[in-house]
Amino acid sequence: MDAKSLELLRQLKTSLTAERRDREWPETTCRFCKSHFRYHHSWKPVPIMCKGCRIERKTPYKPGEGDTLYLETQVFHGGAPGGGRRK
Repeated sequence: MDAKSLELLRQLKTSLTAERRDREWPETTCRFCKSHFRYHHSWKPVPIMCKGCRIERKTPYKPGEGDTLYLETQVFHGGAPGGGRRK
């Protein structure tokens, strides 16, 4: 096999891998920051936000610091909300 045909085979291989990547990993736009990102075609449902936006919107919870996910908890007395006050 000569150098010219070897180079042609390399170009064909790179074009096929690019086509496969585009077919299996299509590109979409993040709804929040409008950046482009790739997802695998088998993922259901299709993601709507990129990894950066997903991390940014997670709850700021640190394990071992407090008992709840929330920064403050407030307990109200008097029954269920909207249930009226008992006499």
